[in-house]
Amino acid sequence: MTFAAFYESHYRWLFVRMRAEGLGEQDAGDVAQEAMLRLYRQWSELDRHSEKALKVYAFTTAKRIRIDRARQAVRQRTGYAAMAPLVRTAEDDAYGSTEALDILRVLDEPSREVMSLLYDGLRICEIAEKLGRNPSTVRSQLQKAREILRPLLALGKETKHGR
Repeated sequence: MTFAAFYESHYRWLFVRMRAEGLGEQDAGDVAQEAMLRLYRQWSELDRHSEKALKVYAFTTAKRIRIDRARQAVRQRTGYAAMAPLVRTAEDDAYGSTEALDILRVLDEPSREVMSLLYDGLRICEIAEKLGRNPSTVRSQLQKAREILRPLLALGKETKHGR
């Protein structure tokens, strides 16, 4: 079997499998394409007479690519979250005061996300849908955030009233 023949007959199958793994259309296409490229690079070293072995190789490679991309996205989000308290943007200062933003920065990322969305006027079910979380998880994160913020806000009120 030639690579061109394998690609022609199995690319769509691999794309559909990646969609079944939970990837969006664009990501599934990218992962399937990258897996086929890796297969092409290894073509001379593989058993080209076993269609099953080639399919297993393509699918396993695609799954590894999907996992690597997910890990990379987590590392990237974690890095951004670690930097967030240190970064001030022009948008932060556009409102003249950054006290609320400074207070929210004491929260962990999940709690900060839900509090920000709640402040933007979203309801718990909308926040859960937007973040892909269970509504009970969102409620729990809001409760945790409120418990952390309550003393800080009380301290701020006392300072403003001169107590």
